[in-house]
Amino acid sequence: MTEPSQPHDKFFKGLLDQPGTAGALLRERLPREIAELLSDDPPVLLEGGFVDEALRGSQSDRLFRVGLAEGGDALLYVLIDHKSGADPGVILQLLGYMLRIWVRHAGGRAEALRSLPAILPIVLYHGAGAWTTSLSLRETIRAPAVIRQHQPDLRYTLVDLGPIANEQLSAYPPLRAGLLALKYSHGTGDAEAVLVKAFTDARDRPSLFRMLVVHATTVYTSLDPASLRRALHQVRPEWEDEMLSIAAKEWMAEGLARGKAEGKAEGKAEMLLRQLRRRFKTLPATLEDRVRTADNDALDEWGERLVDGKPLTDIFGPGPTSAADA
Repeated sequence: MTEPSQPHDKFFKGLLDQPGTAGALLRERLPREIAELLSDDPPVLLEGGFVDEALRGSQSDRLFRVGLAEGGDALLYVLIDHKSGADPGVILQLLGYMLRIWVRHAGGRAEALRSLPAILPIVLYHGAGAWTTSLSLRETIRAPAVIRQHQPDLRYTLVDLGPIANEQLSAYPPLRAGLLALKYSHGTGDAEAVLVKAFTDARDRPSLFRMLVVHATTVYTSLDPASLRRALHQVRPEWEDEMLSIAAKEWMAEGLARGKAEGKAEGKAEMLLRQLRRRFKTLPATLEDRVRTADNDALDEWGERLVDGKPLTDIFGPGPTSAADA
């Protein structure tokens, strides 16, 4: 059964698809001695993902081809880890993903198998807990040093967003905006202040700006519609109404996709109820029944009114709208 789209996965892939962001990540986060060997050409996105199906809710990936200054090329594999804490199994997962990349690249051709491209792995982590897992495969092998020297090794570059100061996340504003949004997606920090900074860095990128709004609306559990509207108004007041409408449609569509994946026709209604509870805490049973039995047009209209910051009575009109009224 197809899994519903994951908001972090969708946002991360969209971020690296923005012009210049993958190149900035590569230049700023790979070890300097490696970055200096790369050409100035932008990375080229290659098709396909390699994350295990069971881990797609907590991991995303992107594969790029990067040129080398002295000729030839290498592969840049970026894995983003959405887990709340460090996973000691990630290095074995990386090893498996890299093996799949080499196998696919070679395609069984003997000549290609004798000349495999280098793979530069980066793990980008935005969990709430500290990253405590080793960055080297060989360091995890329990054996005398002389034996470990004969074991295969794999080292990856870790980008743990938590300890990085906001202004140091990237010198490239579009990338900084996306990394900032990911850094605070677990409920820490002042959501409104974070969004003002992210929106400011993305103010000249309408597509990225829209992604930030949708991601925040879907993921930031502490964000209320009034705070979102204030952040939008402060940075791009002319986009305010349009962006709120887009956000409402996107997270309602996410609810529909989630419902279909779970074999439920009422996915959009459940998503609306989830957002209502986030803002109003307690809902009367009669109102929940009304939402669950509503048609598609009514759900869309209520969703837009909710994101627009309207009170419960304005969203649904006359009738019981609080637990006390039920």
